[in-house]
Amino acid sequence: MRIAIDYTAGIRQSAGVGTYVRNLVAAMLAQDEENRYTLLTSGHPTAAYPFPSAKNVVGRSIFIPDRYLNILWYRLHFPLPATFFSGSADIYHGPDFVLPPLNNDIRKVVTVHDLAFLEHPEYAVPALAAYLKRVVPDALARADLVAAVSSEVARTLITHFQVAREKLTVVPNGVSPHFKRITDPLLLGATQHKFGLKHPLVLAVGTLEPRKNHMGLIKAFHQAQKQKNGPAMLAIAGGHGWLYEETQELVTTLHLEKKVRFLGRVTELELITLYSMADVFAFPSFFEGFGIPPLEAMACGAPVITSHTSSLPEVVGDAALLVDPYDTAALANAIISLLENETLREELRQKGYLRASHYTWAGAARKMLAGYQKLYTGGQNFTDEGFIS
Repeated sequence: MRIAIDYTAGIRQSAGVGTYVRNLVAAMLAQDEENRYTLLTSGHPTAAYPFPSAKNVVGRSIFIPDRYLNILWYRLHFPLPATFFSGSADIYHGPDFVLPPLNNDIRKVVTVHDLAFLEHPEYAVPALAAYLKRVVPDALARADLVAAVSSEVARTLITHFQVAREKLTVVPNGVSPHFKRITDPLLLGATQHKFGLKHPLVLAVGTLEPRKNHMGLIKAFHQAQKQKNGPAMLAIAGGHGWLYEETQELVTTLHLEKKVRFLGRVTELELITLYSMADVFAFPSFFEGFGIPPLEAMACGAPVITSHTSSLPEVVGDAALLVDPYDTAALANAIISLLENETLREELRQKGYLRASHYTWAGAARKMLAGYQKLYTGGQNFTDEGFIS
């Protein structure tokens, strides 16, 4: 097979869809030496995010700036097929919600990560939400195979767009194998010293934007840290996103400048070390199509609190405490419960190790490769066994 994949998110986005694209493609290349891959990007690879290296892969950068390309493809619908840049292909995969113009004889795959732009537009950047509302329905209509990152996303695709069930498959995110608990006291101590952290430590990971509910977490921390066995510090690792200033202003309003640390973007080793040293990992997001950080935290031995909304209960199973993200008191009580109960922390830790082990990029790659192969041989029914409608 000749497989073309839009790799733009893999070089442009450090987290989220970028993580998905980089890891999924790398895992497929590790398993598949026979098929030929063309990775197509709008923009050029960087030292941090280069094209992957393998004998059966070639990377190609489109010479038209992406702003003009998006206008041509998604606003004017100019009939310039993506294969003009990638060369001939049997399968074309758009792993970031959209499909460009393509010839009818090419089998088309699109991955959808969530429908927040429809279900919770208040948490989406308005311009991005408007763009996705315009391009996603077209991609779903033209795709031969629609890959959702969770069963919850698949259900919402059926509800909102009446996507045929047989056209859907679930290809989840994975946890990279190097996410493991660090116990080296020197490494833990160095990270603690670098960021000025204190125990008991509550850790959060995610871009500073309204959807992640960091403001609710800060308010819950404010309540919990007043208790006898409350946390000493809250650390939030993640880059600045939409409306991040409001989150930082809340810390000043509540006089928590010495107790809340904004760490910004951290290296992967620092992230693994932070997960390993956290007494509690909190991820009270309002809405997620999947949600990788809770699983990464579990793989590193952190007891997890997360939301009972969207896909999160499906992803974490019984290996986390589930709370209403809109209930600040419930989140504060969950933090106190974990800090006071060593038995509960250890129970969640052991369940978390097992739960995280179920999600691997190798497994996701096998699922995606099976979908490609079935498409190539004329298959049309991709319904997953155990798919929950």
